[in-house]
Amino acid sequence: MSHDSEKSSAREILPPLKAENFSWPDFASQSQLQSAAETRQNGGHIYPTQGHKIGEILKSLGIIDDKILSAVEKRHQTKKASDKLTGELLVYMGIIEAQVLTRALCIQFGVPMVDLEAIDIPPQALKLVPNAVAKEKHAVPVGMHNGILYLAVADPFNFAEQNFFALLTGLKIKPVFAPHDQITICLHSKWAAENAGTWAG
Repeated sequence: MSHDSEKSSAREILPPLKAENFSWPDFASQSQLQSAAETRQNGGHIYPTQGHKIGEILKSLGIIDDKILSAVEKRHQTKKASDKLTGELLVYMGIIEAQVLTRALCIQFGVPMVDLEAIDIPPQALKLVPNAVAKEKHAVPVGMHNGILYLAVADPFNFAEQNFFALLTGLKIKPVFAPHDQITICLHSKWAAENAGTWAG
């Protein structure tokens, strides 16, 4: 059996670890989100492992262990993978899915992660963004604090619509993380079908 075939077989037996199978320090209330916002504005950390290396963060969450990290370090020494960071290699090697890396990066850089299934979104925040726009941009306004509107998006590190939403709402914009499927559900369940201009709240 060739090396490529072995690699393919291994992926079939051990699929990438999914974010949904692990517990994450998501913010589930407005008070938690506002507390995190104040902590960030004051230069503090909102996660215990904020600022740590990706490998250390994933280990602290029980997602990977020393054996996996050692394998990644060996792979990093090859020419094909020498330009990839640890998190990128974990995804490339099929060990974790991309959302696991996104969440780990949120912890590393102190980007709030919100649980859209649990958090109570203020109607005044929802009404700032027409549902059609929210669906197009796949972003959910989840709260406001000190003139800042927090938008839940699936990839806060590659979200390029801050200026658009700032012009739309007249507020500063900060992207926060929420899972793609939660955003999709929220965009549909929060919508007031009888009123095309507002959200249900």
